[in-house]
Amino acid sequence: MKILINQYIWLVIVILLAFSLRLYKIDAPIADWHSWRQADTASVTRSFIKEGFNPFIPKYDDMSGVAEKPIPNPGRFRFVEFPIYNIAVYPFYLVFGVNEAYHRLVSVLFSLGSITFIYFITRKYLGVATALLSGLFFAVLPFNVFFSRTTLPEPTFIFFSLGMIYFLDRWIDERKKVLLLIGVVFTITAFLMKPWAIFFTPPLIYASLKNRIFKKFLVILILCLIPFLMWRLFILSHPEGIPASNWLLNGDEIRFRPAFWWWIISERLGGEILGVTGLTLFIIGLIIKSKTYFFHIWAISFFAYFAIFATGNVRHNYYQTSFLPIAAIFLSLGVINLVRGLEGFIPRIWTIALAILLLPLTVYFTWVPVKEFYKINNSTIAEVGKAADQILPEEAVVLAPYNGDTALLYHINRHGWPVTAFPIPELVSFYGVTHYVSTSYDSKTNWVKRHFLVVKENKDYLIADLTKIIKPLSKEDPEP
Repeated sequence: MKILINQYIWLVIVILLAFSLRLYKIDAPIADWHSWRQADTASVTRSFIKEGFNPFIPKYDDMSGVAEKPIPNPGRFRFVEFPIYNIAVYPFYLVFGVNEAYHRLVSVLFSLGSITFIYFITRKYLGVATALLSGLFFAVLPFNVFFSRTTLPEPTFIFFSLGMIYFLDRWIDERKKVLLLIGVVFTITAFLMKPWAIFFTPPLIYASLKNRIFKKFLVILILCLIPFLMWRLFILSHPEGIPASNWLLNGDEIRFRPAFWWWIISERLGGEILGVTGLTLFIIGLIIKSKTYFFHIWAISFFAYFAIFATGNVRHNYYQTSFLPIAAIFLSLGVINLVRGLEGFIPRIWTIALAILLLPLTVYFTWVPVKEFYKINNSTIAEVGKAADQILPEEAVVLAPYNGDTALLYHINRHGWPVTAFPIPELVSFYGVTHYVSTSYDSKTNWVKRHFLVVKENKDYLIADLTKIIKPLSKEDPEP
């Protein structure tokens, strides 16, 4: 009992450490790394407040359309993951008001829950020490710390995917109905959020085969996919709200090319996520014989994920966040094996020293690239957003060209277009665009300045009213 109490005390310490690290810049505006994806996610929750709560018809700010075949999206439908994450944030917005910090806080809370699941899953197979160390690595790896406090659905998805593994794995062993019921809820939720929850299932398939209940497990898994399939069929009625996704597989034909290995191994695993020292520990943990193949199968599943969604994983580093739980587990196995000593290797005193050296280097080497993620890429978008929100009428529809990035549009707190997809007169006539906001004095902005009433202007931005022409449009001065 004393040992049990002590391990839970250490687990609480790990969770408190994780919480404190994730508070760093938790009130930062959505203008940091992957601000476009964070803005899209946060705007769905804000639309619940502005337009009414309807999780079956999620909407966001972008009207431009990002479907497989580009179609304008005047209804602003946002059919990606079922908005479980947004549903979780909604009560905070409802009670305390709209503030991105609550979005980040909910991500943090789900991340802390993931630490707990990692601990219990790992403890079952590998013991208390490895479980605590796995939770610790998940808690402190800078890459995970950053993405665990973003306004992205990934922390929530990881939580439910780990819950699926924990409860269904226990059910496979214990056959208790309550475990199955909870496991089914977690499984359905995980798949509703991301279809690649499938990559968390191979270790469960292994466990079901080992316990000779594979057929029953397979039936349960198929039944759990029904809500996901129903959601996918439902959203087909609004193709303009379904972002293009085929490119994620191998859209640029990068799979297994030298650049693929360079990005995944050198830049991501050996750079941002684990660093060269952490990758070394991970490989040691991976190649040393273990009591079970449960975690090896889990790791192989995510190596397959990297390969299958090759372009997605190369272009967007947040796609690798789902890999972090198994990465933390094998990282801890590498440390544990070095501390215990490796047969036929250098003396144990040196392997312990090696582990002690590699651990702080892993945190330092990964912090160097990750600290850049926290930087505000363009602080002006928050400034102009605040100014525009105060000036523009509530019903304004805004053209805010920002290379297709919706972060500027999000800060303006109006829906509209983040890219000039059609000529401005057409956007005004057919899509009801009323105002133009830009942080760049390019040829397009200067053209708008010549022809439309400028509402506010300074050296950093311009706000113009597109419904008030001050100089007639002509062929002599065409739109750039």
